[in-house]
Amino acid sequence: MIKFKRDVVIASAVCVCVGFLSCAALVAAYTKMNESQLDTISSLTQMLKSADDKNKELMDEIEVKNKMVSDYEDAVSKDNAALKLMKEELEETRMASGETELKGKGVVVTVNDSKADAAGASSASFVIHDEDLLLFVNELNSAGAEAISINGQRITSRSSIKCAGSIINVNGVRISAPFVIKAIGEPEVLESALRFKGGVIDSLLPWGFSVDVSQQEEIVIEPYNQSFTYQYASETENE
Repeated sequence: MIKFKRDVVIASAVCVCVGFLSCAALVAAYTKMNESQLDTISSLTQMLKSADDKNKELMDEIEVKNKMVSDYEDAVSKDNAALKLMKEELEETRMASGETELKGKGVVVTVNDSKADAAGASSASFVIHDEDLLLFVNELNSAGAEAISINGQRITSRSSIKCAGSIINVNGVRISAPFVIKAIGEPEVLESALRFKGGVIDSLLPWGFSVDVSQQEEIVIEPYNQSFTYQYASETENE
């Protein structure tokens, strides 16, 4: 039988105990490390989830904002279209009322008093009167003239042409011969309307009046320089 020495047994026992203690310490340290890593992973996972949730919330908010911007753009586009239409209608109204300067092709008519011998006839028969100018305006209007002026005075629905002795008042402004009548429209049609047999020019030539008609590609007609005021008239209310 083998006999163990007491010192060897004790030393061996101590080694075994130390080994177990070392293993236990290593196992505990490893377990603690794993628990720490698990805690870290769990924390990072939670942070990532929170970031994802926040990102989704921000994306939803961006989508809502984009929708609002799109709605605003549509509204602005519609408003711009409405404003453009209103502006066009306003410009047409101002043009029709004579408030704006206009240009275009048309005719220029220059009419001067007669230089014929007035012997045996009234001198008044050899000067241009208001009714003569009214005939020119009526003929041009009937031929489709879009704008007319006489010696720089724009003819509108509010215009007046009236004799005052040897002077003619147009829009309350005194003018005299030679009378320069400008009209915007189709030149050939306008001239034909003035020159037709028995028309206004035909009635003036036998008396020696000077009438010149020229077609032009661009005529500038001045705006009406009087203000529109309504003292007695008012708009009716539609039910």
